[in-house]
Amino acid sequence: MHANQFQVTLPNELMPYIYQLKDGKTTDEKVILSLAIGMFLSKQVTLAKAAEYSGMTLYDFAQLLNNLGVPVVDYTADMLDYDLLFADGMR
Repeated sequence: MHANQFQVTLPNELMPYIYQLKDGKTTDEKVILSLAIGMFLSKQVTLAKAAEYSGMTLYDFAQLLNNLGVPVVDYTADMLDYDLLFADGMR
């Protein structure tokens, strides 16, 4: 993956949150991981692409999201209703 380097100034108030991330050794890695999580949550990228951007395996990235309480599957109430109707019809 190609990379561009540029400088970003972050407010001091954000730094404790960045440093709280257990994953990522450097501040750069922690910021990239935060961006990957944010892009996944906002549905800009897939789980696999967010994992790639973060430099983590798909499994490790999914585990990280799970540890953060972030669902990796967008399973809606409508989907559940449909599945329940289908399962009821199978009886």
